[in-house]
Amino acid sequence: MTVWERLRNPCGWRAGAKQISVDAMLPLVVVPTLAVIAAQAVLCTIIVFVTTPILVYYLYHNFLRFLLRTKFFLMWTITSVLMLMLVFEISVVPLLEILPEENLLFMVCVIGGIWCGYRAKLNADYAAQEGVLVQGLELGEGSGELCTACRRRAPPRAHHCRLCQTCILNREYHCKWLDCCIGSSNLRWYLGCLFFSAIAFIYGSNLTMTSVCHPFILIGTVLLPDDCSDVYHQLDIALCFVSALYSLLVGLVVFCYLMYHLWLLYQGTTSNERRLDAGSQYDHGILKNVSRLFCCKT
Repeated sequence: MTVWERLRNPCGWRAGAKQISVDAMLPLVVVPTLAVIAAQAVLCTIIVFVTTPILVYYLYHNFLRFLLRTKFFLMWTITSVLMLMLVFEISVVPLLEILPEENLLFMVCVIGGIWCGYRAKLNADYAAQEGVLVQGLELGEGSGELCTACRRRAPPRAHHCRLCQTCILNREYHCKWLDCCIGSSNLRWYLGCLFFSAIAFIYGSNLTMTSVCHPFILIGTVLLPDDCSDVYHQLDIALCFVSALYSLLVGLVVFCYLMYHLWLLYQGTTSNERRLDAGSQYDHGILKNVSRLFCCKT
């Protein structure tokens, strides 16, 4: 806390000095550093990809979970997207292996994912602020069960979020990576973000790998990487390859979440309701800790 108080950025704004949160600034240094380390050799790549989730879990379990609204995961998302875009446009596109229409499709998906994610967070913040403003209602007003935290009657299928400090209608979970609650107010934007992001991450990864590796033709004009044994001979090519691996892993995770939420919509339920129905099977053990780290906060 002393370090946080000392890290202030003097500026010319009327409000005076602005406090810089260490947890929000950490990903700006950690993510690019890990990418450069992973690009040194095959062994370094394996070590970084294995130890990074453990390191993030250690930081969360010992420090970040004590912060009410940490920006660490949101800044990790922003830093990762910016880094992958810069590597693709600065290092991969100049190799002249990618067609202009392929680059255009990739950028459309990236911009679509960013816009949908922004709208999802904006709608969630607006709904949370609106919910906080009406917390002064008397206990007899409204409908549904009485929320002991809000001290008011919430609508049916609304659940309280301790981070947003209000009840969210059709609440899924509090997404760490967007730093907002997912509910009825922003679910469609969140699904759009998952859809465009999954395409951008996986498609961008394939374009990068087929540019820096020796590709082979799968069907028609569809290329897949074949031999990537010589990518570590040059640092910038190795950085492209590591970024492609990172993008592929993230894209697969995002795609799984998209399929999961589409399945929940088909079932007519939410992930929060499924957790509540699961009861004690989900309320303890390492499963809860892992889900809180890489997925959400209950």
